[in-house]
Amino acid sequence: MAAIDETKSREVDKIKDDLQQLRDDLGKLLGHIGSYGKGKLGGTREKVSAAVEDFQGRAYDRLQGTTREVSDRGRQAMWTSRDAVQQRPLTYVAVAFVAGMILASLFEWKRS
Repeated sequence: MAAIDETKSREVDKIKDDLQQLRDDLGKLLGHIGSYGKGKLGGTREKVSAAVEDFQGRAYDRLQGTTREVSDRGRQAMWTSRDAVQQRPLTYVAVAFVAGMILASLFEWKRS
């Protein structure tokens, strides 16, 4: 009976050792998976960062181009209107007078 208990004890010890080895292997495996995930995450973070910087650069360039275009169109409209006023100043004075009269009558009508 002592031999049976000793055999059981050795088998239990062997199972305990196997379980401990399994825990160690599982810990190492999870550590490798974690470092692999961190590496992939770092690479993805770098790719996303580069894409965001590229997008910001393109958006800034487009914004500058649009600003220049709007500014140029505004200057062109200003010069066109100045030229038109210089060619027919009395017409524009009359139009401004009539527009002022219409606005004054609208404000007077709203007040009453």
